[in-house]
Amino acid sequence: MSVHRLERKPVGETSVDLCAGCRALWFDGFESAQLAPGSTLALLRAIHEADDAPKNTLAARLACPRCSGTLVLTRDLQRSTRFSYFRCERGHGRYTPFMQFLLEKNFVRPLPPAEIERLKRAVGTVRCSGCGASIDLVADTACGYCRAPIAVLDPDALSRTVDALTAAEARRNRIDAGALAEGLMVAERMRRTLAGDAPARRGADAIAAAIEMGATALDILFAARRG
Repeated sequence: MSVHRLERKPVGETSVDLCAGCRALWFDGFESAQLAPGSTLALLRAIHEADDAPKNTLAARLACPRCSGTLVLTRDLQRSTRFSYFRCERGHGRYTPFMQFLLEKNFVRPLPPAEIERLKRAVGTVRCSGCGASIDLVADTACGYCRAPIAVLDPDALSRTVDALTAAEARRNRIDAGALAEGLMVAERMRRTLAGDAPARRGADAIAAAIEMGATALDILFAARRG
């Protein structure tokens, strides 16, 4: 697996493992939900770049890379879209096929029954883009190995999701000049309070007031950073 260091919300970094051959991602804990918008876009690019790599069929048994325990198939729901992944029962993380990640993040959409019926008559069998297994459209409504539903890359949905993530990342990195100036003014008042010639008996009160103002300044700055 290749390691991708990505930004997470609200601050900090996380490491996500990507296997091009297995067409899957490994997330520790709740890393998938903590990805910053720009990080989700970075993984979309990485998934696209991995498309030419030789594809491995999903193994019958998947082991946790941390404890070697068997991973358990888990079904989840994101808004109205169902997706699945393989979860470590000890909480070490989850193994998510590419297609399931794209479903989770609204890059693709499941096909409605009517479209699946038309596909059955026209094609019959397709290969899962998530794990490479064959799907019999007559008998199956999802991949028998990774449980990826039959889905389609919807250009409109893809465009909307990319635009929304790009805008969210821009807001996340924009600093409000007014809030920053107000934060600096609060910090300056705090400095003057600490530097003042207050009587000794008022020293503790002055420090307490300074700490309170300092916290307010930090709140303003972090709020501006998140804005």
